[in-house]
Amino acid sequence: MEVGDSIYLDYQAATPLDGRVLQAMEAAYATHFANPHSADHVLGWRAAAAIETASAQVGSLFGLGADDVTFTSGASEANAMALKAAQAIASQTGRTEVLIGAADHGSIRNEAESRDLRVKYIPLDSRGAPDPSQLQAMLSGKVALVSVVGVNNENGAIAELGEIAALCRSHGAVFHADLAQAPLAMDIDLIGLDIPFATISAHKLYGPKGVGALLAGPGSSALIKPVIVGAGQQGGRRGGTMPTELIMGFGEACRIISTEGSAERDRVALLRDKFVHIIEEKQIAKLVGGRDGRHPGNAFMQFRGQNAADLLARLQPQIAASTQSACSSGTMEPSHVLSAMGLDREAASECIRFSFGRFSNDQQIDRAIAIIGGAIEQVL
Repeated sequence: MEVGDSIYLDYQAATPLDGRVLQAMEAAYATHFANPHSADHVLGWRAAAAIETASAQVGSLFGLGADDVTFTSGASEANAMALKAAQAIASQTGRTEVLIGAADHGSIRNEAESRDLRVKYIPLDSRGAPDPSQLQAMLSGKVALVSVVGVNNENGAIAELGEIAALCRSHGAVFHADLAQAPLAMDIDLIGLDIPFATISAHKLYGPKGVGALLAGPGSSALIKPVIVGAGQQGGRRGGTMPTELIMGFGEACRIISTEGSAERDRVALLRDKFVHIIEEKQIAKLVGGRDGRHPGNAFMQFRGQNAADLLARLQPQIAASTQSACSSGTMEPSHVLSAMGLDREAASECIRFSFGRFSNDQQIDRAIAIIGGAIEQVL
């Protein structure tokens, strides 16, 4: 995707709004503006019915039903709800430990550390995903919740969700997966994987910002404790008037992935592989980690001898990419993901995440490579 002079290569930070999603939202703004909780007139009923349809679309993408979806303001709030459930489990059972992937998103890490729970971090495997063998050694009757990111937002590593879920089940620990990045990387069946809780975010799958969801597998809804109590909307799981327009956009975004996701992932992976191959062939940079078990749009590259922040500055305004997760950008410390992967400060300072998606194409790849090569030659 090109916006003016800029090639957008930061899809893992936020995806552009799909035109079909925008159309669904515009229709909602025009016809479903009534409060969906207004139970005394037809316009309220229609708004509520539209939300029910969108709930089914969101749930279906993950093998669930409409009633298994609790809409939130985004993934951060959904993660907070999962940690609140852990706190409730701790008070009821005496299980006071929470195990979190060492490279997990800041919203789950910070939320866990702010609660009256003992937090431990699961080391990574060679790919940069939570290591199931390390998790197995850490599990005990003291663990209330295990939370891992399903697809890492920096290195693109895909976690062994099925294996982790089985380990949690065998030790009586509740499993929560942050799946914000996952829909663009793989098919997900939460019932088949037996995952009780999962977090998703609309703006990571070509939907609008400001809406996400906590998904609950069979029998898990009773564990949900609202962060916002409000007036008891969504069956008491999350208070506040539901944003019909955002939710309808979310539903349409999930519907599109349900029908087009597999072919899109294959096409995006080819673009990513082309970018990585040419960049490595020209000895400009190297891919951090392997291609297997990786988000198809993720190219996490190390530019040896180049400060990544300086290089990105020279690439402005022509290329939009990131030195680390958008939630951590602007900090002076190296990314906790890179630290957990074993990269020292110097190596971490040489890394840039390029991420490709639905609106990327070959012409953009070719132009981006030429721009990057030119920017490096300027300082050689």
